Amino acid sequence: MGLLLELFSQGGKLMEKDDFNILIVDDEINIRESLKLILETEGYNVFDAESGEEAVNQLQSKKIDLVLLDLKMKGISGEETLKQIKDINPEVMVIILTGYATLDSSLEAIKYGAYDYLKKPVSVNEIKRLIFKAYDHWKLSALVKHYNTELKQRYVKRNKELISVITLSEKLRETDSLDKGAKLIVDTIHDAVGFDKVCFYSVNGGGTPRILNKIGFDSKESKKLLEIYDNYVNKKQNLPSKTSFISPIFFEKDIIGALYVEKLNSSLEQEDENLITLISGEATSFLLRFKYNIVTNGEEEAPFPIKHQIPQGRSFIVYEDKYEKSFEIFKDLITHNISGLAITRTPPESLKKNYDIEKTPFIWLSKIEGPNTISPIYLNSIMNLITDFINKGKDSVVIIEGLEYLVSQNNFDIVLKFIQALRDLVIVENSRLIIPLNKAAVTPKEIAQLEKELEVLKLKN
Repeated sequence: MGLLLELFSQGGKLMEKDDFNILIVDDEINIRESLKLILETEGYNVFDAESGEEAVNQLQSKKIDLVLLDLKMKGISGEETLKQIKDINPEVMVIILTGYATLDSSLEAIKYGAYDYLKKPVSVNEIKRLIFKAYDHWKLSALVKHYNTELKQRYVKRNKELISVITLSEKLRETDSLDKGAKLIVDTIHDAVGFDKVCFYSVNGGGTPRILNKIGFDSKESKKLLEIYDNYVNKKQNLPSKTSFISPIFFEKDIIGALYVEKLNSSLEQEDENLITLISGEATSFLLRFKYNIVTNGEEEAPFPIKHQIPQGRSFIVYEDKYEKSFEIFKDLITHNISGLAITRTPPESLKKNYDIEKTPFIWLSKIEGPNTISPIYLNSIMNLITDFINKGKDSVVIIEGLEYLVSQNNFDIVLKFIQALRDLVIVENSRLIIPLNKAAVTPKEIAQLEKELEVLKLKN
């Protein structure tokens, strides 16, 4: 078995984020569920426990790679739980969740084997960065474990390739240009990984590919490259030779891009294909940012003072039949130096026209494919889009019109968990959330549950 395949495979499956098992230990259910949704949206495999005792039991029966551990819990303390975790498996990484009151205890816990700590309230960006760092550490630890003298030469080469993928991921997160990001991906595959020819496609909603960037091909070969994509992906034909490989880039069930590579003087190994598959995962996140054109530019500033002082870090439900007042409030905010994102069941063009909104991104909740359209069943993807938007803007507001539609396409309990996670995101990132709702569309019990998570914004006559 090749080194990379050996290092990054379990039972024949390429090791990816969903192979990285995270256990969240906290006696507050809202924190557990919020963190779980955020991390599952990032692609990790997540479990949770409400006490140290339950966490220890899960460690004995499950393969856990990372534990997020609250220090202050009922039952056995976080410190004692840490000791028992390390007794069971010293290799399990533990990140301590702490408030200022227990900060000294957290620093002390580092001495007893904790990987790192996070201060509450936890920033979404901060936890994503730290978890990704731990994930990288986990992968590189696997590499070290399999290292031996016989495989040293091969190890050095493949380790450089792996590091190049990690570096690419970091650079792509900082890139706001589609062209620059595409060049980064192609250059990494060509220079660091060692393919002679590389082509990076993007694919529109109708399945039509276009070449974002290529290297090793002359200008006359663009037609040939488009034919290769069509023959292999659409017509399911074989690739031209054993020295070439194409990796489609999927979002949910749709192909949004592809990577095509060739070697000139040697056949492709399974390890080569695995590396391209890893890079395809990074390319997926990158392409999605531009698929939905999520920007943080505000509208042209209004010549009059703001009418609706909606405080930051708060989430509101607005009861009304036609949602006119909600969009008036939203328009008032985005015309006073506040970045906005609208997710709506109503077709965006009519809303943009009615409220004279030009620059603000709108996402249409619909099962019909089209530009800036997302299926209502993809709640994790919707959460990811909102998270990406809020993280970019210093002062922002999100409006979600179509809660009834989300409930009809999923179920109320699933949508409620989505709202809970979104509310927590708004708090920690100091944003704003507005959700208009027709009371007649939900039951009294559901209204009561929503009002536990959202403040009722009373409209003035």
